[in-house]
Amino acid sequence: MIEGRLPEGGNQTLKKRILTALCLPLLLVLTGCLFRSPEDLYRQPEKSAGYEQLNAAIRNVKTGLELELGVKPEDANILAGDNTATIQLQDLDGDGRRESAVTFLRVPGEEHSMRIYIFSQVGEEYVATGVVEGEGSAIYAIDYVQLNGEGRKELVVCWQISTGAYQVGAYTLDNIDLPGEGLDEEEAREAIAGMTRGDLAGSGLLLTRCHVAGDGSSGVLLLDMDQDTRTEIVVVRTDSSGVNSHAEMYGWEDGALAPVGLADLSSGISSISRIRSNYLAGDTYQPAIYITSTLSDGSRGIDVLAMQEGKLVNLALDENGVSRELIQGYTEVNPTDINGDYVVELPCPTALPTYGESASSNFWIIDWSQYDSRGRRSHVLTTYHNSSDGWYLELPESWRDQITLSRNDQVTGQREVVFSHWLGEEREPEPFLSIYRISSSRTGDPQDRGLFVLREEENIIYAARFHPGGWECGLSEMDLLDRFKTIRASWHYE
Repeated sequence: MIEGRLPEGGNQTLKKRILTALCLPLLLVLTGCLFRSPEDLYRQPEKSAGYEQLNAAIRNVKTGLELELGVKPEDANILAGDNTATIQLQDLDGDGRRESAVTFLRVPGEEHSMRIYIFSQVGEEYVATGVVEGEGSAIYAIDYVQLNGEGRKELVVCWQISTGAYQVGAYTLDNIDLPGEGLDEEEAREAIAGMTRGDLAGSGLLLTRCHVAGDGSSGVLLLDMDQDTRTEIVVVRTDSSGVNSHAEMYGWEDGALAPVGLADLSSGISSISRIRSNYLAGDTYQPAIYITSTLSDGSRGIDVLAMQEGKLVNLALDENGVSRELIQGYTEVNPTDINGDYVVELPCPTALPTYGESASSNFWIIDWSQYDSRGRRSHVLTTYHNSSDGWYLELPESWRDQITLSRNDQVTGQREVVFSHWLGEEREPEPFLSIYRISSSRTGDPQDRGLFVLREEENIIYAARFHPGGWECGLSEMDLLDRFKTIRASWHYE
């Protein structure tokens, strides 16, 4: 072995050369470049025969519609939801294979301007095997679900009729009598291709008005609300007068989709800001729907819909027809699963007492509660939220009625929230804890200034310090690390 010292940086250079020498043959083999010509390297990747055949089938449908109606069809986009692709591969018959392709067209000027075509694989080719027609200017959302608990999936479509006006429709393809028995693949393909648009039309199960919330969340929810293994459709509707807003549930009954439940929403709703589904507290994970609305008096109300004794009910509604879950004076929080237990918690803000110059500032603590299936409300935890700085703190119960807050943002690149022991209106509060949001571009290590780091993120450091001689608040540095959380981008509504 020859020992010696490499020049500065030479060690890294040698490592890179060795790594390149070892990896290059493997890379050439894996990429197929070892035996490919320069022309091949610049050639576009080939698309599968199935892809090309599907696009040919779609073009044939477009050409047929243009010849029939004298209008050139346009591709239609899906505006929201989980299924927004222009072409969607689906397993509609439940056999575990996504052999169906769904595409979306708009035929301007036609009464039923929106068209949803279903193509199925017959052998190696795609053939149009179903079509759903609807009115409106766009398709807001689409889902595929078994409503009767057996057979093929149904299509649940939210149609955008015009700006701010929506309808939900449910459609089955079970009524379409496709040829196939006793025919080989070629014969079946030809027979299906010869069927008219009327022959392939899906049957409508439901068409009714629905609502889309201010944040874009759909008022059409697909849940097994009664936990009978079959999916129900819950449709949220608002009333322009604010008096008769409600949710109606549709389920499979006596061989048809029928109304099976109705629950009132809070009286005085002027607008709905968000609609989410989740669960109630308890061991059974019972589904629930959480609807956040702005009421006529400017407050926000949260309605909680769930099944109780076989009926759809609003667990949060009081004797006056208004939700007991009101948010007043503070708008930075919404229902969310804040503790990660798969159950939504509802926020109840309370303003903290203020002293001196801080009296003009608004500082709030948030009590979070859950509902169970019996409509019982239980407290889960209490937090202070600093949305502008991107963090919140789980507060000990011993701090209740014992603290006030203030800000100190005088240092460039640093924002500070000061926690103080509240001693009453006549005495100045005593600081005991500060939490900082520090720009990482600011020079200096926070630990050099007696701070301990809570979180480090891109370009941001969160740090804290306990004030010497301050109130014995009952928390150690490790306790504070456990209780300090950063606010996720989706925290407000997930």
